[in-house]
Order: sequence, then structure tokens, then C-alpha cells
Amino acid sequence: MSYAAERALSFLYPLAIVSSLICCITSAVAWTHWRYVLNACPDTNCGCVLHSRSTYNSFEGGNIAYCHYATYGLLLPLIFAVVLGIYHGYRMCIGRGKPKSGTATIRQRSGDMMVVTTESELTPDGLSPYYWLPATVISVIMAIYQLIYSAIFTDGFEVTCKQYRESLLKEIQGVGNIVPVIKGRLSCAAVFDFMDYLVESVSYERRRYGRINTAACLYFTLVFAWIALFAWLLICVINIFNLRRTKAARV
Repeated sequence: MSYAAERALSFLYPLAIVSSLICCITSAVAWTHWRYVLNACPDTNCGCVLHSRSTYNSFEGGNIAYCHYATYGLLLPLIFAVVLGIYHGYRMCIGRGKPKSGTATIRQRSGDMMVVTTESELTPDGLSPYYWLPATVISVIMAIYQLIYSAIFTDGFEVTCKQYRESLLKEIQGVGNIVPVIKGRLSCAAVFDFMDYLVESVSYERRRYGRINTAACLYFTLVFAWIALFAWLLICVINIFNLRRTKAARV
């Protein structure tokens, strides 16, 4: 069971690593592209594409702290995932912890000899039963942290999408049936496409050169944030199961 658990962890930690890296990179691309364009607040830095808001005569970004968190917030779980992923990956690559098979000869009362194949999970290179307690604590904390990150990013994503629907209606002076179409039928991907081409910088010296696919950046971050959460939850389940399984060995 320990070998199977380590094998699963050697795949789940890299999944969490890749997902976290994609979140950091794609959110950074969106943030750096829009940080000057949306920063129309006179007193605060509101150049974040998350939690943007529609005002009377412009479209302003959210507080820059949201983008700082979206870009750098996953560095902590990323560090733990890299360290533990390398550890379990190294053990799997060199074959440690793999169950060892053997044979045993048993003499029955009738005098017959019976050969039995045995498989031992406890090897000299097996994980210590004391490993699972700190691993469980770390994985639970990281799963909760990842859940908070995913929830904050999802909320910021939806707020920006909703607010730019309002701004888009003002931009095109939409009336009649176009209003429910934009508010209820237009996907967030399409909304962000309009945003890429219609939102211009209010400051000439900070005008935006070139365009990016904002929808792709934000959707990549959104999807992989929840994938990373799924990976951490599976890691928690594996660690908790092995923590309970090895309870007797720690007493």
C-alpha cells in the first residue's frame, strides 16, 4: 500500500506543480498587459484586471493586490509541491519502497511441504510511519490555501466579466433585445474579446501596444487553479489514509 501511495503522489505533486506554474504565468501575462490601461483611479493603484468595475465614463481595474495575489500567491504551495514531488519522484525512479517478493516453505502436519509466495511491503527503504503526520498537515493546509486562491480568482473573474457587460452596453449604446443578449447570453470569453479591442488607455504615454487574448489567459488560470486544488485534495486523501493505516506503528 505504501508503494502504491508513493506512486500516486509522484504523479499528483507534478500535476500540482504544473498547474500552479500555469496559473502564475497566465495571470502575470494578463496583469502586466492591463496594469496601465485599467489604472484610472486617482488615489490608488487599480490596474488589476480582476474585480474591475464599470464607472460613469470609463472602465477601471480592481485593486492591484488582487493581481499580486493571483501571480505570486501560489509560490508557497509550489515550493512544497516541488520539494515533496522531487522526493517521491526520486524514490520511485530508483525503485525504493517497491514491494519485495519471496518464497517460504511451510511443513504441514501431514508431512507435506507447501511453498508460499510472500510479498512484503515493509522494506528497508520504506517510508517511516512518522512521515505521514507532517505530510498530512502540510497537504491539508495547502489544500485550504489553494481553495482560497481558487475562490478569490473565480470571484474576481466573474466580477470583471459582469462589470464589463455593463460597460459594453454603454459603449455600443445597446437598447432593446441586445441588452438581455449581452447580459445573459454572451459568454465571458466573448466579453473579454470585446474588452481586448474596445478598452483603450486614458493616458497617451501609457497606451497599450498590441493585444493579447485576455479570455485565454484568465480561463487558463481559472481552470488550472481548480485542477491544482483537485490534486491537493487527492494528496490529502492519500496522506490521511496512510496516516490512519500506520497509526499502530507510531505507538
